[in-house]
Amino acid sequence: MSGPKVVRIVTREEIMEICRGLIARVDAALEDWIRIGTRNGLLDAAEIAAARGHRDALAEALARGRFEDLQKQAPAEEAFLREDIQRRLAQAAAEEAAARSKARREREAAATLLKALRKAGAPLAADLEAGLERGDPAAVGRGLLLLGGAAPSPKTDAGLAARLREGETPPAAFTDRAADGTRAQPVEPGDPEIERIAARIAQIRRIGQPETPTPWSARLDEAEAAPPERRRLILDALEVETGRALAAARRRAAALSELRAARAEAEALGLATEVRTENPEALEIEAMEARRAETIAAVQALRASRAAEARRAAVLAGLGALGYEVSENMSTSWASEGRLVLRSALRPDYGVEVSGGDRLQMRPVAFDRNGRGPDPSRDQDAETLWCGDVEGLEKRLSSFGDALRIERGLPVGAVPLKRIEIGDPGRADEAEAPAPSRTKSRP
Repeated sequence: MSGPKVVRIVTREEIMEICRGLIARVDAALEDWIRIGTRNGLLDAAEIAAARGHRDALAEALARGRFEDLQKQAPAEEAFLREDIQRRLAQAAAEEAAARSKARREREAAATLLKALRKAGAPLAADLEAGLERGDPAAVGRGLLLLGGAAPSPKTDAGLAARLREGETPPAAFTDRAADGTRAQPVEPGDPEIERIAARIAQIRRIGQPETPTPWSARLDEAEAAPPERRRLILDALEVETGRALAAARRRAAALSELRAARAEAEALGLATEVRTENPEALEIEAMEARRAETIAAVQALRASRAAEARRAAVLAGLGALGYEVSENMSTSWASEGRLVLRSALRPDYGVEVSGGDRLQMRPVAFDRNGRGPDPSRDQDAETLWCGDVEGLEKRLSSFGDALRIERGLPVGAVPLKRIEIGDPGRADEAEAPAPSRTKSRP
């Protein structure tokens, strides 16, 4: 495969910029994870320290040149942080809804017990009656003992209260004498639809501002105490409203998180002054998504420009070291014209043409002057020597941490060697002095 080739060159500079951008995205995700988790009381110091340790391990991988590991681990860490905080929010909301349901059952049990005690004419101490009106579990324990005819004691009082909080069935005395009140309760304990809506309301609040009350909570309380037909109407409306609100809250949170990540990546490239600097939390969802798209486009454009510049510099420095005539203005000419022709100082009748940006086309060429050039019988030897130059270029690039991959190549003689007339507009002027060689100490 000594003829024309299509190659992909990835420089160390390009890889490092990508890796720095990935770490910046992890930093943004970590900041969101800590802020949201701390605001909702979902994280402790040990968990935060462990997460920061994972981030530091990525920076260590970059410093040690373990780029492949970093490019696998950084996106996984970013995804984990974003998914983990959503999982924690959902779990906390579910626990909050379950606690609300338990508190409601305790209040209902206390109200039923108070009714039964009054009906039985039991002597009620003022503090006991007030506790039952509040739904105090300890008061329920005392009331159960009083209804059952036993003398309350601190030990049995605490035990019964704990059993009631855990959802155990009340003693037989309670169920026998208060059955009528129990059957009169408007909602069965642990109604799954009510708990689902309560969990949604809690999650919406936690995604936004945890301490901000929502109008849905009062309506859910109303539904629990309403007659069946009225309850059904309220719950159906809440199902639709909270479902839409939760979807919108999640979309907004995701858009904000993605915008912050994109801006962090831009800042890692030095684009901080070129992206919009307004407070992202003040933007509407559509504006957040538009800003994110603008920022990503700017990042991609700058990264592509820098990568192409680094590739051109690497190839020119490598070919110069292999004996091709290189001048300092050639990189600019290549960028503006899209192609460049270099003469071999060792074989003045031959050279190489390079073109392209992301993927480079490289092919040996022969030079003609006034329609006359090297004997075509020498062309195959020139192509064979060019193959050795490609191997030399690959080794040199590798020594700097760059990579050259041949994606397509033709064998010697597969196509006639391209011949270029001296003075062809596509050919750069001969160099007066070679470009400075790159050294292994470059950053």
